[in-house]
Amino acid sequence: MPRISLPMAEWRAIAHELTGGQTVAVPPGVVERINALLAQAPSCWPEQIFALELDESSAEAVRSVQASLLDDDRDDDLGGGQRAASIAEAMQIIWDHQQHDEGSSGSNPGARL
Repeated sequence: MPRISLPMAEWRAIAHELTGGQTVAVPPGVVERINALLAQAPSCWPEQIFALELDESSAEAVRSVQASLLDDDRDDDLGGGQRAASIAEAMQIIWDHQQHDEGSSGSNPGARL
């Protein structure tokens, strides 16, 4: 099985693209596997590398989405991977907010940081 190692921010961007109706055929279970990896990863480590072993068709789908994200970054006026970094940062903010809401829903609903 291929082992793909990427930063958490890239895994988030890939999961987002795979669930967003990409033209890439999404093998069954790949999005669930990526989401399980993201759920277990500490949210404070967006640049930490995480590895995931996938079957060949799932690995090919991930590589294809990653390549399309990299191509978009090269074509983007911001350049240098800025688009993927911006998307990953926005997704991290949303995820952190959702985690905060879930964690504080029973303790003190009026408290905010």
